[in-house]
Amino acid sequence: SEELELRTGAVVIDPGSSSCRAGFSGEQAPRAEVSIALLGCPTPWPPGIGGNKPEAFLGQDASPHPEAAAELMPQGCGTDWDAAGALWQHLFTQELRVAPEEHALLLTEPFLSPSSRRERMAELAFESLGCPGFLVAQQPVLCAFAQGRTSGLVVDVGSAVSSAVPVHEGCSLAHAARSTALAGSLLSSYLAKLLGDAGYRLGPDLLEDIKLKCCYVAPDVEAERRLPAGSYTLEYALPDGQTISLGQERFQCPEMLFAPPPGWGLSCLGIQEMAQRSLSQLPKELRPTMHRNILLCGGSSLFEGLRSRFRSELLQILPPNTQVEVAATPLGRHSAWTGASILTSLKNFQTWWIRSEEYDEEGPRIVHQRCC
Repeated sequence: SEELELRTGAVVIDPGSSSCRAGFSGEQAPRAEVSIALLGCPTPWPPGIGGNKPEAFLGQDASPHPEAAAELMPQGCGTDWDAAGALWQHLFTQELRVAPEEHALLLTEPFLSPSSRRERMAELAFESLGCPGFLVAQQPVLCAFAQGRTSGLVVDVGSAVSSAVPVHEGCSLAHAARSTALAGSLLSSYLAKLLGDAGYRLGPDLLEDIKLKCCYVAPDVEAERRLPAGSYTLEYALPDGQTISLGQERFQCPEMLFAPPPGWGLSCLGIQEMAQRSLSQLPKELRPTMHRNILLCGGSSLFEGLRSRFRSELLQILPPNTQVEVAATPLGRHSAWTGASILTSLKNFQTWWIRSEEYDEEGPRIVHQRCC
């Protein structure tokens, strides 16, 4: 039946600020991930250039076309819709190797996205890709689903921004959401400075690898600094065979999530303060549930020691005797995608799809009736 076809054949795409993930409904992890930095969309071509004029370039295809002046796409295709359409088409046909006309599509979106964004997504899905079904779902809600919850405080420590969004019975409570710029991209910049001060000049790929594989969160940063150097020093092998010695940079880098270092001119909230301010905006009757269901996710939430340190910091600024439980998952950077995969595989979900014939009748405004 058509219902069964949509349920088993749905594609899930999760656009992020640094990469875009795609895969099939019901699977545990995305099959493809494309870096946003590898996507370019050309400005108008100069007069006189002949031949086929591609609408966008992906990956290595972007480099041979300097005349197109490819521009990088910001915030996970948030504003450049030509590039977004090209990326989604690429994910379907090149990465997943399926025809978009044969698969329903669920797209994730950040909380507080403008309604016009949803309408544009629907236009691309139905009019450009020709998908038979479509839906948009909010990333915080999907992150909660990924950890088996319908309610909880979703603390997403991402690449461009960190956010705390309460989710109650499957709905985001936007009025209580809070965010901070203390996130992965700032950590990378700070690590580059720390290693630069130590005499190391490394490219972004190596910095990212060191950040993800070598850095950790100390239970008490001042106590960690007083330890013998041998307890935290680590040798890191470079691709050319040389090694560099990593010391206090390993725990100084992610410490930024809790307190911006002096001299950086940042007045951002630490992630513990961000979470506390979000919780303080909730009705008193909801707070105990949220305190016991704090859900860490996002690519920058995977540092060793982060979960226990975050809980400790939060307990210090919450009322005495508050019961706090913090959950995390090793698949944290894919949480929104995983939650969408679970959701779209449920039988009871299938009535929520916007079908192409409904879109033809109602137009893009139908997303406001069916997507919440």
